[in-house]
Amino acid sequence: MSDLFEVIESRRSIREYSSESIPKKHIEEMIRAATWAPSANNRQMWKFIVVTNEEVKNRMVEAVSEKIDKMAEEFGLHENVDQRKAFGTFFKNAPVVIVVLHEPYKNRWEEAARGKGWTEEKIRRMRPEPGLQSIGAAIQNLLLAAEALGYGSCWMTLPAIAAYEIEEILNVKPPWELAAVIPVGKPAKIPEPKPRKPIEETLEFVE
Repeated sequence: MSDLFEVIESRRSIREYSSESIPKKHIEEMIRAATWAPSANNRQMWKFIVVTNEEVKNRMVEAVSEKIDKMAEEFGLHENVDQRKAFGTFFKNAPVVIVVLHEPYKNRWEEAARGKGWTEEKIRRMRPEPGLQSIGAAIQNLLLAAEALGYGSCWMTLPAIAAYEIEEILNVKPPWELAAVIPVGKPAKIPEPKPRKPIEETLEFVE
């Protein structure tokens, strides 16, 4: 059990990678760990695409960069565009990029509520994104498995700004949608741990 806590506390968000390749066996072990996550009604609404092809990675990077430029122009938000691009495309430097897909979770209660005119906010409070919670659990398992195997990773959602374009590049068909992009590789640099809130600020007992 202590090993689990060590893995949890040693995991970092890695943004710089060496060029060392990853054996397929290790990639399969990471994905297997991800699929053991709990999911709403055991729907297991996840799929994983492993990208190692440099041309495909470059097309993904180009799609993200172009979409950031386009949205910055549309929204009039021109500050820190280059920084945003850097944070949205550093996955290109990892030997392996895992694209996480999810199948949007639909529940009869939610559909019935919409039919009765419930607002999306009210439905969300009744059903707080069980599908995305399931995907989050799978991704965390994947990150911890990568750490246990000696690899670094980073949970990226900024690339989803170009979700439609990336889905087209990877030939993703409905109902599947992009949820996250996870670069994986041997860390070229390991950052210091970020400060955590003290347990007193995050825990409350009702006795």
